[in-house]
Amino acid sequence: MNWPLVIGVITALAVLAIGAHLLLTWSDRRGWVYYRNPDAPKGSSLGLLEEIYQPSAAHVIDQETLEDSIRDQAESGDPDLPSGSP
Repeated sequence: MNWPLVIGVITALAVLAIGAHLLLTWSDRRGWVYYRNPDAPKGSSLGLLEEIYQPSAAHVIDQETLEDSIRDQAESGDPDLPSGSP
């Protein structure tokens, strides 16, 4: 077995993995991708297909968005809360 080649390949893979991690972390900080950000939007990437086959999912997403906006406005102290707010 050619040990220098094996060690070289393992080293190259480690360097690539670290480089990819650093690139994704940098991109996450700039808001381009959601890599390790705990505040990343949760949801499905199916979008329209999920809305067609599961119409209740669209209602849940709309309700969560409304509740988030109400919470954000309440935290900011904005007196113009939407009707039906808690």
